[in-house]
Order: sequence, then C-alpha cells, then structure tokens
Amino acid sequence: AKSSEPEAVVLENEINETIASAIEESLSPLEKEVLDLYVTGLSYTEIAHILGRDEKSTDNALQRIRSKLKKYIRAAEV
Repeated sequence: AKSSEPEAVVLENEINETIASAIEESLSPLEKEVLDLYVTGLSYTEIAHILGRDEKSTDNALQRIRSKLKKYIRAAEV
C-alpha cells in the first residue's frame, strides 16, 4: 500500500534502497544475471538458453536468489 505521507514515502524509499543494495552485494554474478532475466518475464528454459547453462543450474540460482530475498525482506520488516 502506497502512502501519501511524505515521511512514509521517504522511509519506504530508504528501505527499498537498503534491500536493493543488500541484494546487489549478496548475489553472485550468475545470480544477478538470472534475476535480471527472470524479472523481464523469461522462463527458466529461456534463461538457461541465453546464459548457456542447463535448466537445473538456472533453477538452483533462482532458489538461492529467493532465499536471499526472503532473508532481506524479513530483516526489513523488523
């Protein structure tokens, strides 16, 4: 839910920047590539083909990304 309160907007932006920074620092180069392609709507198969990897490697990278994202989201909610 978006808030029109200026303080809430600033806080939300700071939290988003903190999460984005933490993600950037914690993801491997492969994980960053996979995430960039995944958020554009590509399938595991398409991502694997583009990166020249098998689908299992792509799936494993996405599972690691999800795990890291959940960790940072939980930390930001506290």
